[in-house]
Amino acid sequence: MARNKNGLLDKRIIWAASWSFFILSVLVWTFSRQLAIVLLYVPGHEIQDLFLFERATLVLLVVITVLFAFVVCTAVLAHMLQKSTGASVSRETVTDLMLSREQFRKLYDNSPVPYLLMDDVGNIRNPNRAALRFLGGTLEECASTNFYTLIKDEEKSKQTMSMLRTKVERSVPISQEEMCIYPLNKKNERYALVSIYSLEHTSPIPFKHLVTLVDISKEKESERVKTDFLLLASHQLRTPLTTVKWYIDYLLTSTKIEMSSVVKEYLEQIYIGNERMIELITTLLTVSRIEMGTLAPEYTTVHVNDVVHDILEELSADIQKRKIKVQVKSDGNDSLIMDHTMVRIIIHNLLTNAIKYTPQGGDVTITSTFKAHACSICVADTGHGIPLEEQDKIFTKMFRASNARKVSTNGTGLGLYLSKAFAENLGGGIFFQSEQEKGTTFTLALPRVAPGA
Repeated sequence: MARNKNGLLDKRIIWAASWSFFILSVLVWTFSRQLAIVLLYVPGHEIQDLFLFERATLVLLVVITVLFAFVVCTAVLAHMLQKSTGASVSRETVTDLMLSREQFRKLYDNSPVPYLLMDDVGNIRNPNRAALRFLGGTLEECASTNFYTLIKDEEKSKQTMSMLRTKVERSVPISQEEMCIYPLNKKNERYALVSIYSLEHTSPIPFKHLVTLVDISKEKESERVKTDFLLLASHQLRTPLTTVKWYIDYLLTSTKIEMSSVVKEYLEQIYIGNERMIELITTLLTVSRIEMGTLAPEYTTVHVNDVVHDILEELSADIQKRKIKVQVKSDGNDSLIMDHTMVRIIIHNLLTNAIKYTPQGGDVTITSTFKAHACSICVADTGHGIPLEEQDKIFTKMFRASNARKVSTNGTGLGLYLSKAFAENLGGGIFFQSEQEKGTTFTLALPRVAPGA
């Protein structure tokens, strides 16, 4: 009900209630008299006993008033009970909401994962304790810092940073994107998987973007140490292997040295094994250069059909031995502006795998399609296929499918990893479709001209 500032009922409410009660009383009295007349009236006779009439009227008035009062009291009590219950529920809801808010605040502040809020232009607010430790600053320092200024320039080009800002302004989610962050205390840079999500709210709020920073600095440092070790070990191994190759080559080709056919056969086996070791070391060095970001393509004109035919000629012995039926299809101008070595390694890996993992008498089809600005090279086989549960790992380093290991124990698990890295370095990509025991189709997609050419 309406109350004034002192908590008392408003005068207008009191006057309206009084007049309503007066009018209702008159109506009840009139209705009672009319009802008494109807009950005491005998057709053709006047009402003689006025005392009886007045008493009947009074009795009816009392009965009607009691009934009316009962109905009104019941309604008032029901309303009060409902209001009391609603108030109780409302109080419980408010208490639960306050408790949930306090619990969320504690979880947010004490979470081991760095969290912070950010507005559309990158200004930081409300970093939790983990975020303060990660950023290496105080709450006041973070409040006066723009998040975008902490991202290392070398890691993100201007174009990429512009796309990042646009996504944030348009509330497009950003999930697990690796970034290098400069801390406020100017110590060593740190790496994080950054996710940015927009908080939905009924009213506009300035700091509506939740930023999550998953610290991967230790993992990056561990990778760097392994890469450095691999690079050093590869360099140290390559020199003696090359020396061994020279000596064996001299022994096999020299006319001044006489040797039996058995010795010559042994030397040839040593030479083949040494070549495999040199190839492995070269691959490991290439992997190191990729991970260190020092692999620079050398662009030239590449004729895809020539590359395919050269590789098939190189693999002809295996093709004939396994009785593989190879079909080559190509259309259009096959020239690309690419790194010849990278393109050759990619196609060589795809063809080698197709021939190695296709049963005798199987089919391998190479289809090259060339368009105005892009091309695709598909290598399809009728081999063993890739198990469905292992397909998401096929491009990871050192991984070989379980059925591939049963077919051949030889293999490093680096071929497809390198191929994918090369393809992406050239502005393209590799995709595949596979069904176990039916075959696999790998598709290499490349632009006609590499982005950096």
